[in-house]
Amino acid sequence: EMTTFRKNHLFTFTSATAAALFLILSSKILLTRSSLVHMATKITLKKTESIKNVVVAIAMEAEAAPFIEHLSLAHTEDFFPPQAPFLAYQGMHKECHITVVTNGKDHVHETNVDNVGTVPAAVATFLALQKLDGAAELVINAGTCGGFQSKGAEIGDVFLTNASANHDRRIPIPTFEPYGVGRIESVSTAELAKEINAKQGVCTTSNSLDHHEVDDLHMKNNDASVKDMEAAAIAWSCQLHGTPHFGVKVVTDIVDGDRPAQDEFLENLHSAAKSLQEALPKVIEHVCGRGHDEL
Repeated sequence: EMTTFRKNHLFTFTSATAAALFLILSSKILLTRSSLVHMATKITLKKTESIKNVVVAIAMEAEAAPFIEHLSLAHTEDFFPPQAPFLAYQGMHKECHITVVTNGKDHVHETNVDNVGTVPAAVATFLALQKLDGAAELVINAGTCGGFQSKGAEIGDVFLTNASANHDRRIPIPTFEPYGVGRIESVSTAELAKEINAKQGVCTTSNSLDHHEVDDLHMKNNDASVKDMEAAAIAWSCQLHGTPHFGVKVVTDIVDGDRPAQDEFLENLHSAAKSLQEALPKVIEHVCGRGHDEL
């Protein structure tokens, strides 16, 4: 009887185990197939022959204020969910609808400083594009940056991005490395660069204003001309929505110089905001009404 009991229970256990293994293997196969399908899905950017709806993403209020005032944009109260600290300002420039999005102030840590960095930038941009429900035809990431003198950058220079990448998402696992770097190409702006006499280059992004030797190595690998704290995050959200994008960056500090970044940044923020105010209206004037292939 004991032998029969053991055999029956052994058979039961074996059957249960086999069934569980079957379910696990089946789910793994389905997961693998789903992953392959996801990997094979290429994001297609939506392009038009006449841009009439533009989002301008700016991290800091001081950077945004002169431009908002210049275009007489009005604050849109219910643009973002009530929990979000982000702000939106909207209006028309000729036949082009403009939405300026800023990251707002920090209330989580009760510092009331600007919400700089990749997390607020990515969320604000994603929510803005979601709110506009496909209407946005171009995102311009405008703001200040550090510049590399080895790439010809000087204080006050205006740069247009031709790509963005991360230099602080270091994941030394082969399959994760491309995600960590997260390089995303910007829409071509060759004609705009000529028109406003701007320089062009890759913007490398991290969540730190300062940098160390490891950062320097990765920024060099990114072939960076300028450095900021938002561009790669904004580009990521734009890609998810299939919205073309590029950055307009004004240099406040020299990354590969001999002065601390924070000192130069604070010293030159006001003048950089003024340069941005001068450049942005020209950018808007150029892109509105043109096709993406004419920028």
